[in-house]
Amino acid sequence: MNEKLLVEVQGENGAYYKAFVTDVSEEEIQLAFEKNWQPESRFPFARVRLPPPAPATPPVFEQEQEIEVYSRASDQESCGWWRAIVKMIKGDFHVVEYLGWETTYTEIVPSDRLRPKSTEPPITATTFFQFNLAVPQELQEFCADEKATDIHSEFMKAIDACHVKYQEDKGVLVVVSRAENSQKRAGMLQDMHYRNISQRLVLLRRTEEAAKYLEATKLQTSNGYTEEFTVMEDLMGLAIGAHGANIQQARKIEGIINVELIEDTCTFKVVGESKEAVARARLMLEYSEAANQVVPRNLVGKVIGKNGRFIQEIVDKSGVVRVKIEGDNEPAPSVPRLEGNVPFIFVGTKDAIENANLLLEYHLSHLKQVEQLRAEKLEIDQQLRTYQHSGQREGRAEHRRDRERVY
Repeated sequence: MNEKLLVEVQGENGAYYKAFVTDVSEEEIQLAFEKNWQPESRFPFARVRLPPPAPATPPVFEQEQEIEVYSRASDQESCGWWRAIVKMIKGDFHVVEYLGWETTYTEIVPSDRLRPKSTEPPITATTFFQFNLAVPQELQEFCADEKATDIHSEFMKAIDACHVKYQEDKGVLVVVSRAENSQKRAGMLQDMHYRNISQRLVLLRRTEEAAKYLEATKLQTSNGYTEEFTVMEDLMGLAIGAHGANIQQARKIEGIINVELIEDTCTFKVVGESKEAVARARLMLEYSEAANQVVPRNLVGKVIGKNGRFIQEIVDKSGVVRVKIEGDNEPAPSVPRLEGNVPFIFVGTKDAIENANLLLEYHLSHLKQVEQLRAEKLEIDQQLRTYQHSGQREGRAEHRRDRERVY
């Protein structure tokens, strides 16, 4: 515990015991005891005082002088400072008589267990100051980690505080100080402190990744599986994900030991305990683009649909990131063009691209069947009109012959 948080609290028996400040309110102070010999509790200010300052030279005691003795009433409690009077002195030993007891009790104690009577007054509401600092959401999990217990030590020194601790349920730093200007200093330094924490968090994660990769390298020589694959440079942002989200998710796959990104060559190196685990991670990270050239030019509009409804459905259901349709006037085609067809270029993971191709080809097959049915109906309609026209001509000729026979 920080010695700046050290106080002395008066017990029911009148002795003063060492304790440490953990929380401050308007009327009470919360204290924790050495070795938790008593539970952490709240006390009124009137029962708490600061320890007396250490003397520059060892004190010299006299007979009948009121002093305080570091002792305890039983083995079940901690030592505390008890009021007493010096009755006799022999060398380094003192005979003391305790005060405040119903019966007279004396003890022989060495001088290192004695000190002059403390003149420290009880603490007040202004002896310790407490305030909270909100912690950014992205740093809260790290601040709650046991490994982050010392990240506020330099900040605590800079603002002249006694205690800085993260309170997880409220997402704040609780600051306890004896200096009035601590809160002002904290206000000036907190943004810089949070930036420092963020930088440290990044470095810690990289260190952990390096350590994990080292372990993976060791395992690789025995029973590990490794795959390397390259992603197009302009698709690296998609493969990595926002703030490395895709890489982090791939590392969480059961059986994955490490995922390393070699940025210079846009290469991912995946190490896992099994071939199947590595394959699952690769599916998540391996972004590419592929052209589907099965769409005839006359069906492009129907494949896209009114207001892009059908093509958007394909994008949503397949999981591809985007689709590019290269028309006849494309200034710089990205793929060779098949005569009479228009390429649809999908961008996403290989799994998503396969899904998009399946949906596109199924939709296209339906459109072709519809077009064939329409063509067949048109042909039948044409034949029907031809027969109807021929029948009308024969009917008119027969009518003329009938009239001639009558005359």
